[in-house]
Amino acid sequence: MWRVLDHTADVLLEVEAPSWAGLLEEAARAWGAWLSGGQELGRTSFERTIEVQGSDAVEIWVHYWRRLHRLWTVEGALAITADGEPLAVAGDSAVRVRCVPLETLDLARCVDVKAVTWHEARVLERESGIWVGAIVLDL
Repeated sequence: MWRVLDHTADVLLEVEAPSWAGLLEEAARAWGAWLSGGQELGRTSFERTIEVQGSDAVEIWVHYWRRLHRLWTVEGALAITADGEPLAVAGDSAVRVRCVPLETLDLARCVDVKAVTWHEARVLERESGIWVGAIVLDL
């Protein structure tokens, strides 16, 4: 589950999932659905492996979102799902993401994200076992 929360001139996306790996999966789904403006995705998809590093879950979280952003802005690929393999919450991880090429999208419906920020980035595991992550995107 994910949702967009009101924020100043940026947007804050909050993501929930039953596990750390599920949180990364849901983040990719949220990124693709939100950035594409709800377009039909997946007609012509392909996989990419992205590597992320960090000393804790928040650092990995921010680097992960920055890699999703780089796929979009530099490589012309919009991530729409991610592989749910178990991943460590610290150290090095590789995540397989399924993407669609930029040319398959109506760019007029897509959101222009300038950057992924550290501002208000957070990840926590609730007592219920649900993982929650938030990220602010500069528009």
